[in-house]
Amino acid sequence: MKDIASSDSYPLVVIGAGAGGLVIAIGATKAGKKVLLIEKGPYGGDCTNFGCIPSKSLIASAHSAFTMKKGKELGIDSLPLITQANEALSRVRAIVAEIRGHEDPEALNKLGLETLTGPAKFEGPHTLRVNERLIYAKQIVIATGSSAFIPKITGLDKTPFLTNETIFDLKKIPESLTVIGGGPIGCELAQAFLRLGSKTSIIHSHAELLNKEEPSAQNKIAEQFKCEGMNLYLGTAVKEVSYAQDLFQILLENGQKIESHALLVCVGRKPNVSSLNLEAAGVNYSDKGIPVDAYGRTNLSHIWAVGDVIGSPFFTHWAENQARSVLTSLILPFPFKKKIDKNQSIPRVTFTDPEVASIGLTEKEASLNYNIATYTVPFSQVDRAITTGRTEGFVKIVTKKWSSKILGCTIVGERAGEMLGEVSLAMYAGIPLRKLSGLIHPYPTYNLAIRKAADLWLTQTILSIFKRKKIE
Repeated sequence: MKDIASSDSYPLVVIGAGAGGLVIAIGATKAGKKVLLIEKGPYGGDCTNFGCIPSKSLIASAHSAFTMKKGKELGIDSLPLITQANEALSRVRAIVAEIRGHEDPEALNKLGLETLTGPAKFEGPHTLRVNERLIYAKQIVIATGSSAFIPKITGLDKTPFLTNETIFDLKKIPESLTVIGGGPIGCELAQAFLRLGSKTSIIHSHAELLNKEEPSAQNKIAEQFKCEGMNLYLGTAVKEVSYAQDLFQILLENGQKIESHALLVCVGRKPNVSSLNLEAAGVNYSDKGIPVDAYGRTNLSHIWAVGDVIGSPFFTHWAENQARSVLTSLILPFPFKKKIDKNQSIPRVTFTDPEVASIGLTEKEASLNYNIATYTVPFSQVDRAITTGRTEGFVKIVTKKWSSKILGCTIVGERAGEMLGEVSLAMYAGIPLRKLSGLIHPYPTYNLAIRKAADLWLTQTILSIFKRKKIE
């Protein structure tokens, strides 16, 4: 430290200005700490620039276009519609710029937070080099996020394929789009571009889309995609890719060939660890991320890591939750240090239409360790869904059979993500499903499906005991 100027010495340095890094850097600054936030790319991280914000903005435009085309189903004569789809991409960029304006260096500096733009590399346990500047830090938080994993496919690296980091740079909707990967990102973007005019296909190595979800949810989404005209190539992988005369030629392992104007690769994420020179600091890591303890510390007690860089699951809300715990540990004395709540179930939402929202265990997973009961309510039995014409989905809740402790939930339908909050809260607070039967739900709302599922505990599980006794 003797060769480092006092102006380059900080109690806390945060590497990465994404969801997790911003929570810690801003929170610590407001608590009175001198903090340096380092970011090599656009501030706001993956979520603001390449993920949640641009994708949901595009999905909103696609949803509006699709709804207008379906006017007759709601009793409205369909008017001639010219979908100015290319303007949807301009809207995406405008929204990203607006939100990023709240997270850029100028906005952060006004809060008293010092920022430094450039790649950070460790030169020792407490020292970092950014450009030509040597930084000393008493405490360091690594929050560098993740990036798209690119599979090894013959010829792919010689083509102008897209990832979630580049697809929103398109100036116009491609005539056709092929998506490699049928996970949440692939499904969301494939449907959005389909509704905005692209001829869209998904190639997925698994036999079902969204392979972590309930089979009934997988089937609903596949059925919806097919109804909208999407081509699905499931249970096969890409063998080779080439590009000539503005067209991709995609050869599948099953021998099928696809021709496409654009190719999007989204088969997973990888933690951003390789460029940090972690070896110089002595921080343990692997290609799966940086391992941390219950408090978010690496193998070196003064270096912490949060968010995607520690590995899956890769969710913004999970990164923020970790960051709040680490922030508490950084600004309060030892007795108040806070463990990361790894026992809490993490909700997830795939923003297709219909949405798929889930938390906890699937029926199959729960049945391996518990005596379970499942309660399913189709939206065709929910008045609000009937009035809006959105009866295609369902609510499915998995519980311990007699106690009705909630083990998992899947919702497929309009506003499924918002609906899931009620079940998430019940699980977090240890409220059994049967208690939700007595909760007054406003009528008519989609959430009445959850109360109806709770009613089934009484009619389907408890009353069945008395019926058996009566027969005996």
